[in-house]
Amino acid sequence: MLIIDSLKNNNFSNAEKAVANKLIELQDSIKDISVRELAKMSYTSTSAVTRLCNKLGFDGYNDFKEKYIEEIAYENSHFDNIDANFPFTKDDNLARVMNSIGELYQETTKDTLSLVDYYDYIEAVKILKNCRNIYLLSIGQTFNAGKVFADRMYRIGKNVIVSDNFNEQFYYSYNTLENDCFIIITYSGSTPRTISYIDNVAKSKSKLILITSVGENEIKKKADVVLPMTTREKLYTNIATYSSFISTMLILDMLYSCYFQDNFDENLKHKREVAKLYEPLRRATNEVMTED
Repeated sequence: MLIIDSLKNNNFSNAEKAVANKLIELQDSIKDISVRELAKMSYTSTSAVTRLCNKLGFDGYNDFKEKYIEEIAYENSHFDNIDANFPFTKDDNLARVMNSIGELYQETTKDTLSLVDYYDYIEAVKILKNCRNIYLLSIGQTFNAGKVFADRMYRIGKNVIVSDNFNEQFYYSYNTLENDCFIIITYSGSTPRTISYIDNVAKSKSKLILITSVGENEIKKKADVVLPMTTREKLYTNIATYSSFISTMLILDMLYSCYFQDNFDENLKHKREVAKLYEPLRRATNEVMTED
């Protein structure tokens, strides 16, 4: 959940609500505001500020302030001219609809890349290299992106287990072994079934790579690596989950590419051999497709 949404929570004391309302009002201008100043501006106390920050899952005001400013900066970047939920309207002509979707792809790509921490991808590749089996668990449309990732990894000799059966997904997470790893994809991070998968993996000695939305939530603390996806869509009110799917596919493509590049020559050799054995009768239909 985004911090700005958490601040709108009603489960606060009156003093904490006063602090939360002031934080919503101030936004990123809190950068130069101390805890004492914030308490004075909200007509509360420093202890009320600290309690609110603790309730939101932060160690204190400074920890909260750093993450809040980062989140606001993200919210204010990209997507200035396109709405991820409604990239086109009922009055747009066909050309405008198609151009809007193209623009949405571009904005989602830029947005996803802005969230990349290269060290996280390096760590994720290490986990994938050192595990015996990779289990990819996902509910909803991103499952199809997971299938594409699995197919690409199969072609270079790495086993990725994907199932759309919820019972099997639960058993995989429950019966995991020390040298297994999991990639779990969840946009909201709040689906009970997905949380049960994460809890199962967290109790084991296997590794967890989590692909999820921007914002603070408890499940991130249980992952070995978190790869954030574009977070611009409402849960229900949208034409389609365009940007979250595009972002997930891009993240998985980058993860596959980083893994491939780590042992480039061997992976390319393996992929060529598999392709030629699997499709020996395939022929080029134009010069671009012709092999050297």
